[in-house]
Amino acid sequence: MIEGGETEVDKNIIEDITDPLIHIIRNAIDHGIETPDVRLQQGKSEYGLITLEAHNETDEIVITITDDGAGLNRERIIAKALEVGLIKAVPEKFSDRDVWQIIFEPGFSTAGQVTSVSGRGVGMDVVKKNIEKLRGSIAVDSEQGHGTVVTLRIPLTLASMDAMLVRVGTTRYAIPTLSIRQSLRPKPQEISIMMGSQEIINVRGEIYPIIRLHRLFNQPADYERLEEGILVMVESQGRRTCLFVDDIIGQQQAVIKPLSGFLGAVNGVNGCIILSDGSIGLIIDVEDIIQEALSESIVEM
Repeated sequence: MIEGGETEVDKNIIEDITDPLIHIIRNAIDHGIETPDVRLQQGKSEYGLITLEAHNETDEIVITITDDGAGLNRERIIAKALEVGLIKAVPEKFSDRDVWQIIFEPGFSTAGQVTSVSGRGVGMDVVKKNIEKLRGSIAVDSEQGHGTVVTLRIPLTLASMDAMLVRVGTTRYAIPTLSIRQSLRPKPQEISIMMGSQEIINVRGEIYPIIRLHRLFNQPADYERLEEGILVMVESQGRRTCLFVDDIIGQQQAVIKPLSGFLGAVNGVNGCIILSDGSIGLIIDVEDIIQEALSESIVEM
């Protein structure tokens, strides 16, 4: 079933999301929807239902693919992740959201066999990379026995974006405005250091890890003490972290340019922008940086 088929998006976006959508739908058909006899035993309709829905939300298009099938199996995913070495032990705080993220690891699959249609998890890492190339995000929500919802959030246009310009030393970075939740100048009593030298901040009773951009990108900065600079809180897929910068320059409508192929993939950066004075600024990949913070932090974001 299709809902929101009249939703308009950039032609280039349509071309780039076609393959990811096909892969997600094939996964739902091949490994999400149960066989008719199993569905009848569970009190469901004999025929499974997959819904593709699209709608505009501010400057994004939101696409959801929902099936009423078996849902993701938390125990099977964890067991497989342990078996192939993706995780060494089950963390004490291991939410469903954390478990569902495992299916995006390269080559991961809980399918007994990979069919000509799909293999749930196989290729989902490619799906995620393709969505992130569009400056979008992908999230999974599932309830065992009741189905799975895959949500894609993609900017309406690839040509430009609203960004907050920040400065670290002499370098300027652009942070997508849609990812920013707030900015603040921290106080010393709000800062703590956890095991592994992870810095955290307490904001109104909530704990967030801190990422120093000058250390991440190995460059000099004006300030070393956190209370002298500014923290920009960013969010992706419900997870938040704070980026430490020297200063906030202001907002700008940014024209997006891809990085040169000579540079290859740069962790934490997904493009560059031409600034109003003709110079270059790097676009922060918020999802990539949050993943970096998550891998090094014991704080649940």
